[in-house]
Amino acid sequence: MTQVKGIKDLRIHDTPIAIVGLETTGLSPGRDRIIEISVVRVEPGRESYLAFDTLVNPQRNVAFNEIHGITDDEVANAPVFADIAGDFLESVSGCVLAAYDVYFDIKFLTYELEQVGIKHPLPHFSLIYIRPLLELGSRCNLEAACKEYNIDYQTARIAANRTRASGKLMEFYLQVMSEKKIYTFGQLSRLKYHEFFQSFENVPLPAPSAFNLKPCHRLLSRVQESSHSPVDPKKHAIHQYWNGLRNVIADLEITDQEQAGMIEIRSKYQIPKEQIRMLHARVFASVIEQFIDDKWLDDKEAAKLRRLSQCLSKLGWSPGE
Repeated sequence: MTQVKGIKDLRIHDTPIAIVGLETTGLSPGRDRIIEISVVRVEPGRESYLAFDTLVNPQRNVAFNEIHGITDDEVANAPVFADIAGDFLESVSGCVLAAYDVYFDIKFLTYELEQVGIKHPLPHFSLIYIRPLLELGSRCNLEAACKEYNIDYQTARIAANRTRASGKLMEFYLQVMSEKKIYTFGQLSRLKYHEFFQSFENVPLPAPSAFNLKPCHRLLSRVQESSHSPVDPKKHAIHQYWNGLRNVIADLEITDQEQAGMIEIRSKYQIPKEQIRMLHARVFASVIEQFIDDKWLDDKEAAKLRRLSQCLSKLGWSPGE
C-alpha cells in the first residue's frame, strides 16, 4: 500500500485550517522577532474560533511602535516564544496553516520553531491569492476583501482582529470552493502555480507532546483591550498601508487594485508624504539589510532591489528619487 505524501489528497472541507496572524519587531526573521501571535481555527462542522492569542517578549527592543502600537513595557511581562511553543502547537496541530500574507509570516514562524528544536516544514497557503484563484477578483488587502463580502473587520493593529476576519473570509472561500467543485488541496494547487503550493508535500504538525512541550500558564492577550479601546483612524491607516508594503515585499509585485487601494488609504487619512517616505525607506533598508547579511550582493538580489524600487515608485516615492 502506497503511503499518501503531504496533503494534496486531503479533502479541504474535512481538514482543519489554522489561520495565523503576527506582529513583529521588523521585517527580517532572526534579526527581528515575533511580538504578537494569534491563531484562528477553521474546522469542519463549526464556526471559526480564536484558538490562541498572546503577546510575546522578543528579548530585544520592540521598534516599529507607530505601526503595531505595542510597547516595550507591554511585552516586558509577556512569555518568550519558547514558553508558548507548546500552546502554539496545540492550536495548529493537525492543521494546514494559512495567513493573509503567508510568505511573510511563515518565515518568522519557521525561525521561531527552529529555535526550540522543531524543524518541521509546514503545509501552508496564502489567503491573499485565494480570491484570484477562485476568479472572484484581483488581489487586494484584507480590509477590502472583508468589505466586499460583508465581513466584520475591526482595527488591524490587533493580530486577533485580523485572524478572526481572515477566518470568516476562509469560511466564505470554502463555500465558493464547494460551488466550483474544488474538493482537495491537490485540485486547488492545480488552478495556478504559486510557490507556497510546494509546501503541500508536507504534513501538518503533530501534537506538542511529540516534542515534549508543555503548556504555558501566563499568556498575555490584547483582545479584551481592543474591545474597549477607540480606534485611531490614522494609526489604523498606517498599519493598513504597512501591511500593503509587506505584501509588496513578499512577491515584489503590486497589482493595479493594490496600488489604488494604498493610494486611497493615503489620501483618505491624509498621511503626510514625509511619513510615507519613512515607511518606504524602512522597507527598502530592511530588504537591503537581509540581502547583505552574508556580506554579498549577487545579481539576483540586485534585480529584486530594482523591482522593489519600481513598486515603491509606483506608490509615490522610492529611495533615490
